[in-house]
Amino acid sequence: MGFLKWLRERIGYPGKSSHIESHSEVRISFEGGNGDSVEAAIVVRGARFDLEGTYAEFAWLTQKYGQKDKDWKLLTHSHGKYGTRDIDTFEIQLADGTPVTVFFDCTESFGKWPPPAEPSERSARLDDTLP
Repeated sequence: MGFLKWLRERIGYPGKSSHIESHSEVRISFEGGNGDSVEAAIVVRGARFDLEGTYAEFAWLTQKYGQKDKDWKLLTHSHGKYGTRDIDTFEIQLADGTPVTVFFDCTESFGKWPPPAEPSERSARLDDTLP
C-alpha cells in the first residue's frame, strides 16, 4: 500500500461537511475564519501529525475549490510563524485565472511525527516499495 493510500485510510476523504472522518478514531475538523488572512486563518483540529494536517488542508481546498490541477492549481505552499501560531499559506489559481490565497492555522500538528508503526505494518510498507 502506498503512503498516500495509507494516509487516506487513516484520516479519510472529505465529503460536503466541515470535518473529515475515517474508519479509524481520527476526526479532523476546521474552525476559525474563512482563511482570507492570517487573523481569519482556518484552524485545523484533530490532525495528529504534520502530514495529516497538510493532507487535511489539501482536502479542504479540494472541498472548497474542486479538483486540484483541473479546477485550481497550486502556485505556492509556504509556512510561517506568526506569534505563537504556525500558519500554512496556499497561493492557488482558479481555472478562470483568479488568484486566491488561503491561510491555515496548523499549530496543533505542525512539526509532529506519526507514531512508530507496528513491526507487521513496517514490513508491509517495505514490501510496497520493492519492485
